[in-house]
Amino acid sequence: MASEDTRTAITLLDDTTRPKAPKIEGVTPVQRRIGRRLALIHAHHLEQMHHVRWVMEQVEAGEQNAAKLLDAISSMQMTANYRLFGNLCGRECQMLTLHHTIEDQHMFPALRQASGTLKEVVDRLSQEHVIIHQLLETLEAAAITAITKPGGEIFSELKTVFLALERFVRSHFGYEQEELEEALGYYDIPL
Repeated sequence: MASEDTRTAITLLDDTTRPKAPKIEGVTPVQRRIGRRLALIHAHHLEQMHHVRWVMEQVEAGEQNAAKLLDAISSMQMTANYRLFGNLCGRECQMLTLHHTIEDQHMFPALRQASGTLKEVVDRLSQEHVIIHQLLETLEAAAITAITKPGGEIFSELKTVFLALERFVRSHFGYEQEELEEALGYYDIPL
């Protein structure tokens, strides 16, 4: 990732620069539970990232080879989602359950239409999706390099990219869940 992209990613992770959603009065417990479904979806993606981390740690300890790590990264739902969304690898669509694609193409426009006060938050989340997309591309390229040119320095770069992705995704998910929980249920935005 280029240094300007890195600065953009760091700025986007800064909670002090993230817009806040306005408090919505009158949100019912049922509406709040609907909004919490997003956290369940995110938990699934985080579980997959945990699996990739585990494989990476096994490779680092010499217990697995780098090909296993590429396979784990390439099979991650999140990577598949972005691959399909951006047609990164020109592969046939596998499934139409694309998390960020659904957000960018359905959930975010519906939130913008339902509440003009959420525009800044939704725009910020969309910007963060772009950085995640770039990190996923960089991660997959680093994994391919680790297979074709194995070595400690190459693997270290792969690990650095993965840890940056993991940090960014966790921060993004937390921000998104916190800012959209009330609005998703209140405005009846299907997940």
